[in-house]
Amino acid sequence: MDWDDVVRRARDVQYEGPGIGLRIPGAGIGGLRIPLDLREGPVMMLGGSVDALVDLPPGMRGVNMSRSVRAVLESMDGARSLADFASAAASRLLELHEYSTSARVVVRTSAFIEEEAPVTGLRSPSRFSAIADFTRRRDGPASAWLGASVLGVTACPCGSELMRSASGGCDGFPCATHMQRARVLVAARPAGSTDLASLRSSALGGLSASAYPLLRRSDEASVIHGALSNPRFAEDVFRRVALSFIEGNPSFPRDGELRVRVRSYESIHGHDVVVEGMLRGEELLSLRRSS
Repeated sequence: MDWDDVVRRARDVQYEGPGIGLRIPGAGIGGLRIPLDLREGPVMMLGGSVDALVDLPPGMRGVNMSRSVRAVLESMDGARSLADFASAAASRLLELHEYSTSARVVVRTSAFIEEEAPVTGLRSPSRFSAIADFTRRRDGPASAWLGASVLGVTACPCGSELMRSASGGCDGFPCATHMQRARVLVAARPAGSTDLASLRSSALGGLSASAYPLLRRSDEASVIHGALSNPRFAEDVFRRVALSFIEGNPSFPRDGELRVRVRSYESIHGHDVVVEGMLRGEELLSLRRSS
């Protein structure tokens, strides 16, 4: 069988009319695993998952999927950073999809940074998620986000107060309360206004305590004591992440945007607690001046 001849004789169904003339804002590939290997300062990134989407005009039935895969793979060589890779892939998407006017690339990767245990100083690679989200338009401004997602610990202030009331003061120690892991996502636009290490630090700065890969017993005691000494609602975490970010990035542009999402995986409740929102640069700068 001459498969090239089969292709020549077949209809190119992607270019056929769809029957319903509706523009699709985003169509393409999702979850493409790639062997990404990048380093940005102290942050090392290994592997990645990519979503690559383009808009589809109303007269076209389907997107050329292989072109999207090509755009991603061809953009890996020479990438200097996660944001640089996402930008290059979005540009290549528009080169290969001549019918599209916009392209969006979202890259998620496992990132690692060396962490010290609080008492023993033992060092181990601490994992977090790094995200780049880049949209390029043929006729219009680009949009570039850079984000970090971390796991840490929250301790409940309400439970702490109840135990203080029940015990008459907890004998000078932080009062017991329920603790749980919490995930914090913080993402900034434009991507060039910050870096992954700063985003990770901002996310961890809002929590009751960090979570560590390697702890000896003295480290564990220190982490527990620290978390109980800093009980925080998810709402408190949101506010402190925002403040931590702008304190670490005082030159953040007034028209920039910060996206924060906190999800507390509650240990004694039958549900999670979620707090999320978008903050403008001018709000953050005002917060810094008033703090």
